[in-house]
Amino acid sequence: MYDLANTIFSALFVTVFFPIYVKNFLGGNEFQIGLVFGLSMLAVGLIVPVIGAWSDTVGRRMPFIIFFTVICCLFTWLVAGVSLRWALLAGFLANFSYHGALTVYNALLPKLSTKSDIGNVSGIGTAMGYFGTLISLAIAAIILSRLGWETAEGAKAIFAATAIMFFGFSWFTFLGVHEKKSAKNHHATFVHVMDSVKDVIKTLKNSAKHRSFFLFLLAMFCYADAINAVIVFLFLYAKQQIHLSVQAFFVVYTIQSFGAVAGSFASGRWVDRYGPKKVLVGAGIAWLAVIVMLYFVNNLTMFTVAGFLGGAALGTVWTAQRPKLVAMTARSNIGQFFGFLELTNKFSGVLGPIIFGALARFVNYQAALISLMVFFVLGLLLLSKVPGDK
Repeated sequence: MYDLANTIFSALFVTVFFPIYVKNFLGGNEFQIGLVFGLSMLAVGLIVPVIGAWSDTVGRRMPFIIFFTVICCLFTWLVAGVSLRWALLAGFLANFSYHGALTVYNALLPKLSTKSDIGNVSGIGTAMGYFGTLISLAIAAIILSRLGWETAEGAKAIFAATAIMFFGFSWFTFLGVHEKKSAKNHHATFVHVMDSVKDVIKTLKNSAKHRSFFLFLLAMFCYADAINAVIVFLFLYAKQQIHLSVQAFFVVYTIQSFGAVAGSFASGRWVDRYGPKKVLVGAGIAWLAVIVMLYFVNNLTMFTVAGFLGGAALGTVWTAQRPKLVAMTARSNIGQFFGFLELTNKFSGVLGPIIFGALARFVNYQAALISLMVFFVLGLLLLSKVPGDK
């Protein structure tokens, strides 16, 4: 249910309405949008391993998830009522908090699954996320049909609706996941943080012992660079390339979400059968095909097909990377190592959107798409160096 809740934010805020609102109604541009998402990911990336290690130290995840979720919802709502400068700052803080919560949430996976079904459980969670996308698109369509599909009033209403839906659906997780109180000695918060920092530094110093893990992180870094750029700029690209309206994009996005649901369920079973590495390689190849299609896209049909395949590939990556990480780490350090995975995704979120936004703003969108192909090729090369699955 938390996958369902937080994907509402990703779908409505990140992919559609924050970029639209900043560019069309506040006078911003692609480079500023890329900076908001890139720098917010850099900020959370710098502290994410500490957050993960801290949750390991206290033995609980939910307090962190609840805190960051509430902050994200508050700043999501705030975007609608401020000027460009403050909207960019609110967007920065909303995205920062969203990923802060996601970091610790992912570390719940081993508690909710067994070794034999972890891929399936991860796939169900990812698929539920895209059901959240479908729910959010349906509710947003009702709102926009009354307030206007291309109006500032409609966009502002969506920010409020996004915050309400994210917060509301999160309560299933807030109330439904019960954690036992840790038997560890709960001394001062400051000491917890210091212990967490020491754990992270120790892991980095012993990075040679975790060579395969860090190669995997680099591969996911390249994948996520391209994926984060696609998530942020997909609508603006379609609007520039084939003059797609918001209403038409909702239809395409719905089809893409069905692709993501199908990819998530299918890849969860493939992970359990063939192993997560093979599934991640297949996803990278599928993404290269999607980027080629987007490069040559000239009509709605071609864009829709690319969207469906991209959705399936997206669901596959998110489903397979979590079990692969679990298989490579000890459970006692799972929060810290998920923190490193989120650190990787966040730093990729710095480069991907900023490079894409800069190329789109100062060169053209075709040059920006070529940068995505480079990232996926590098990711596949690095993944080939990661040991296979036992």
